[in-house]
Amino acid sequence: MKANYHTHTWRCNHAVGTEEGYVKAAIQAGMDILGFSDHTPYLFPQGYYSNFRMKPEQLPGYAETVLDLKRRYAGQIEIHLGVECEFYPKHFADTLSYLRDNRVEYLILGQHFIGNEYDSLYSGHRTTREEDLAAYCRQSMEAMNTGLFTYFAHPDLHHFRGNEKFYREQTRAMCREANSCGMPLELNLLGIREDKWYPNVLFWEVAGEENCQVILGCDAHEESALDHPNAMKEAMKLVDLCGLKVIDTADLRSILK
Repeated sequence: MKANYHTHTWRCNHAVGTEEGYVKAAIQAGMDILGFSDHTPYLFPQGYYSNFRMKPEQLPGYAETVLDLKRRYAGQIEIHLGVECEFYPKHFADTLSYLRDNRVEYLILGQHFIGNEYDSLYSGHRTTREEDLAAYCRQSMEAMNTGLFTYFAHPDLHHFRGNEKFYREQTRAMCREANSCGMPLELNLLGIREDKWYPNVLFWEVAGEENCQVILGCDAHEESALDHPNAMKEAMKLVDLCGLKVIDTADLRSILK
C-alpha cells in the first residue's frame, strides 16, 4: 500500500499504540502517505457521550500531536490530519466548525449509526428490516452530497441479512451516487483481519458492476495493522473476484477551504 488514510489512536478508547509508533510502522511498511483519522468528537446535546470516540476536549491535543509528527517526519512520509466522521444532520454543522477551528484537514465517512446516533440503532446491528437498510443508504448518500468527505469507509458496514434483491437495489443506488459524487469506497482490512460480517461480497459485486473507485483502508487500531500480508492477500482475492478498480491514493477533500 502506498497510502493509508484510516488510522486510529488511543483516544477512541479501543485502539492501542502511540501516534509515532504508527508513523514508524507505516514507514517500515513502505508507505508514502499516512492519514490519521481517529473517531471524531461530536458536539452532541449536553449529557450524551458515545464511548467509542475521543471527547471534544481531546481534539486540540490530537491535532497538535499529529501536526508535530507531520513536521518532524517531513521528507520521510507525508502525514495528514483527519477524522472518521458520521453524518448526523442535527449536529454536523457545529461539529464541522469545531473540526475546522482545530485544523482538521479531511474527513472520511464512517456511518456507524443512522439518525443522530442517540436516536437510532447501530449500523452493524444484524437486521432483516428493509427500512433500516434504506435509511442507512439514504443518509450515506446525503453525506456524500455535502462534498466534504474524501471517501466512504466500510460502506458495507450495515449488517442487513434480509432480501438479497432489495440489498442489491439499495446498495446499487448508493454506489451510483458515490460515482456521481466522485467518492471512492473503502475495502476495509480490519473486517478481514477480525473476520467480521464485512467485507460483504454482495456489496462488492455491485460495486464492481458499477465500476466504483475502490481504495484499501487498514482501519488501524494497532501498529501491526499497517503491514498485514494475510489481510492484503484476502482483500486482493475479493478485488479479483468482483473486478474492482483499486486506486492507490485518494484526492483529499480539504475541509479547511
